[in-house]
Amino acid sequence: MNVIQRPDVQNFCASMKDYIIDTDSTIAFAIEYKGRRILEEEYSPDAEFKVRIRNLGKFCRLALWGTWYSEGDQVQSNAAGTFTFYLNNTVDLSCFVIYSRMFTKMNAYSPACLSDVNKKVTRMGAREYISILMNTGEKINLLGINLLNVSNTKIIYTHTGEKAIVTLDVSPDKIKEQFPGIGSLRNYFVLTETHNFEFLLDQTQYLETRCFRFKNIYDMPETLTTVGQLILKPNSEHEIASMYDVDRKFDVKVTDEYTANSGVIFLQSDYKLWHNLINAQEVDILIGNEWYPIIITKSNYERSFRKSVLKAVEFTFKMANPEHNNLIE
Repeated sequence: MNVIQRPDVQNFCASMKDYIIDTDSTIAFAIEYKGRRILEEEYSPDAEFKVRIRNLGKFCRLALWGTWYSEGDQVQSNAAGTFTFYLNNTVDLSCFVIYSRMFTKMNAYSPACLSDVNKKVTRMGAREYISILMNTGEKINLLGINLLNVSNTKIIYTHTGEKAIVTLDVSPDKIKEQFPGIGSLRNYFVLTETHNFEFLLDQTQYLETRCFRFKNIYDMPETLTTVGQLILKPNSEHEIASMYDVDRKFDVKVTDEYTANSGVIFLQSDYKLWHNLINAQEVDILIGNEWYPIIITKSNYERSFRKSVLKAVEFTFKMANPEHNNLIE
């Protein structure tokens, strides 16, 4: 038996390599995760005396998931982990696997912030989250810069546990609390030892803003804020039956639809985030201080790769729970 190809020591699920083994006999293959055997199979060689074990990343992804940010619970303990592969009941490889639904250009051995961008525009009052793969002892620094170009830095997190993904709340209002004497923020950076993520503050005052959160391709929480108008189209589903010779509606289910407009878009990279939002499996809208799940039903998304053309994005959604339709004001 000769292993021609195997997964790397650290991988994203979507780009994980297949096993290719040169052998003339049946191979017993097993995967162990968190001390449990989650797969045991036997593979026979093909006509070329090769065993090909495909879609390992997709299988590992079934055991991984990300969670929404909650105060005091920063470690994403189930979004990445170590999988051990056995060949004929002998350990062949242990690899650290990071959740991903799609291919990424990011280096799995030194991933940046788990997002498709490293710069975005935000606004006061918006919620912002950032997720980073960290090793023991690594620190996250914050660099804030005000309108007078005066800067200040501060350590906001030191990782003490084993290697894991950490999600932090880096909303503009939270950041301003970290630098009480800095005045009006212009932009701020979240810094690690090898990467940085920049948030640019839009100082414009808008009549209406709506904040949405979604799970990105790494199953990590991200947010976007619309500054365009939100339009309601009332709708309902119901049964009609006759009572005392008069038709009446019964079993009324409100199915209102809302159309949100992104408003002005400043960066080409923002379109990646809007694309992720529209295609996300889980999306919530912020109403008051609570998040409520929504279902995006259609979108008007058109991106020109010419940097001078930045068109607004529109999408239509409905509340996942019809009983929440009276909450949006």
